[in-house]
Amino acid sequence: MSAEKIERKIAVIFATDIIGYSKHMETDESETVQNLRACEKILTKLFDEFDARLFNTGGDSFLAEFPSAVSAVECAVAFQEAIQERNKADETTVKLEFRIGLNSGDVIKEKGNLLGDGVNIAARLEALAQTNGITISKGVYDFVKGKTKFEFNDIGLQKVKQNEFYAYDIMLKNIQKRKVNTKSVSSQLILMLVCGLIIIIGTIGYFTTAKKTNDFKALNKKNAQKSSIPMVLVRPIRNLAASEKNDAIGIGLTESMISILSKYNGLEILSSNTSFHIGENNFTDLQLHEEYNVDYTVEGSLQVMGTASRLTVGLNDLEKDKVIWSDNFDFSLDDIFQIQDQIGNKILSTLQIDAVGGSQAISWAEELNDLETFTTALNWRSEWRKFSPSGYKNSERLLNVLEEKIPNTGVFYNFSAWQVFQKINFGISTNLEQDRQNLRKHIDNAIDVRGNAEDYALKALNEVFHLSKSCEIAKADSEKALTIGGGVDVYTILGSVYSACGDLVNGVKHTKSALALTPNDNGWFITSNLVADLYQLGRFQEIREVIGDKIDAVDMRKRLISIFAVLEFQAGNKDNAERLVKKAKAQGLNKELVRSWFNDSAVVENLISDLSAISKLD
Repeated sequence: MSAEKIERKIAVIFATDIIGYSKHMETDESETVQNLRACEKILTKLFDEFDARLFNTGGDSFLAEFPSAVSAVECAVAFQEAIQERNKADETTVKLEFRIGLNSGDVIKEKGNLLGDGVNIAARLEALAQTNGITISKGVYDFVKGKTKFEFNDIGLQKVKQNEFYAYDIMLKNIQKRKVNTKSVSSQLILMLVCGLIIIIGTIGYFTTAKKTNDFKALNKKNAQKSSIPMVLVRPIRNLAASEKNDAIGIGLTESMISILSKYNGLEILSSNTSFHIGENNFTDLQLHEEYNVDYTVEGSLQVMGTASRLTVGLNDLEKDKVIWSDNFDFSLDDIFQIQDQIGNKILSTLQIDAVGGSQAISWAEELNDLETFTTALNWRSEWRKFSPSGYKNSERLLNVLEEKIPNTGVFYNFSAWQVFQKINFGISTNLEQDRQNLRKHIDNAIDVRGNAEDYALKALNEVFHLSKSCEIAKADSEKALTIGGGVDVYTILGSVYSACGDLVNGVKHTKSALALTPNDNGWFITSNLVADLYQLGRFQEIREVIGDKIDAVDMRKRLISIFAVLEFQAGNKDNAERLVKKAKAQGLNKELVRSWFNDSAVVENLISDLSAISKLD
């Protein structure tokens, strides 16, 4: 029996897939599928407009044939532009991104499907494409050159598996210009030098931020005490290809990420020593979280295809056991410094919002679209909330930096008012009347320029403590703030306003709202206010529920330790009560400090009496 004739033809093949699809599915399967369907609807509509035929799909990938190279290019560009517009929309819940490869070549037609090198190379081109980009073969380029308005960039000869082909990028908006592939001795030397320089820079970053990192000896079960500051581990970047030069790039990228994340003092970033030790010993995420209190891990893998490199990076929340962010980054060696900053900054901004600031950080991110300024603002907030003379000095220094970056803005006036508020509170004002005038001026400027909920909450608290000292005015400002919209800082401030005005029940309600909205209460700032109000209300069981087994956190506040010690003593746990008071006294607990914690003198004297029954106070 003669073999059935194989049907061949020349076709223009369009190949696309979604970047990080599996990670999106892990995060939210239903929303990802709904958004995929919406993107597929856009794609199939464009296929109809450009007379294309969809011949294969893998759920998150699509293969189509086109009648001409020009129509394939125009369709591909139209699709990427449509997806970019869709991802800008607020209602888009999962922002899917695509790569596209186009090839013209010989294919085999098999029951409606197309097979052969013509299809394989289209898939290879898709894999080489940048995020939101389109990469085409020389065959397609030769057909469309001079027939479209688009610009092209020659990225040279590519070798992927058994396929060898020339490739071009279509230069869309936000697409980086990649260099031509060359294999000279000089390029190998450059590679070695760049890798070495990355490692040196990362190492310098590590040593200059040593105060923000831990050596592995500190990461053991005995010392793994909980802190209010989230602990982050950057796992070593995995090299998916057996190559020493790729190992060097991976090491450099790991060091760089650690250095960038260390810029924010609201995170505890483990050192590269710890990172590589854990990598060598294959610690699981479960071990890291349950035994060593690591809260987040950054993981990545490096893949090299010809001159193109792809780094896949993910950020994992170990408490929730889920991926909270992931992406692919395509780059060439010449762009490695830019890509390492891009990746580090993306991870940093995600952690600042999802791990620490929550809705408050989102609000500031919208106002301060420069990451460096955003980080400085969050560091200012972190230092200010220490509510100590040293914290005041550090926050004042950071405010001076912000004055150069965001002068005459609502957020700067807001910060300036809070700085004066703390200056007056600490009794370090040399001209009290002048500082009160400055406080009023900053508040008025903040309201005039921006006038959001934070600014009216700021006014409310200062009316109580330093300006009119009228609870009636303060409560009116509080209602105005709530009408505009609540948030972490708004609820925190209003909790203090109502408590200061003697309405502890509403104070607790607002402070609980603040605590519920913040991913992590750095420095136990909100928790401290809540526990103080609960103590005055005699709601001791709620205090236990709020603090729980976190009482031995390394950065637990003296006020919380002292109150919890009294509860332990009253419950008959005298040894633990004595241990806690001893710890608080070692941190500076005395009668004068206790008197600064409450406005109600009766509450103060009762707490001093209870603490003195455990251990004598100075």
